[in-house]
Amino acid sequence: MGRPKGSPNKLTKDIKEKLSYIVKDALDSLDVKTMTKAEKLKLIQVGVQYIVPRLRQIEEVTDEPPRQFQIEVIESRSQLSEKELNKVLTG
Repeated sequence: MGRPKGSPNKLTKDIKEKLSYIVKDALDSLDVKTMTKAEKLKLIQVGVQYIVPRLRQIEEVTDEPPRQFQIEVIESRSQLSEKELNKVLTG
């Protein structure tokens, strides 16, 4: 039936341990003083991905339906009749 849910996967654990050893050995063998600027920048570019967490895009979701509105541009109040002016002012 396989392993119980939540129990560690032995193969994954073994692979992670071996890769960890290989990476540590490779890093210990690097001589940063002899690296070119381009090599140092590449090392930083790759390494920073494992040190600094990536930012996730935040999407704002609202259940509020879009509001409809109308903008009416008038040159001056004097162009409106008294009735139209009251309608504009009172909504």
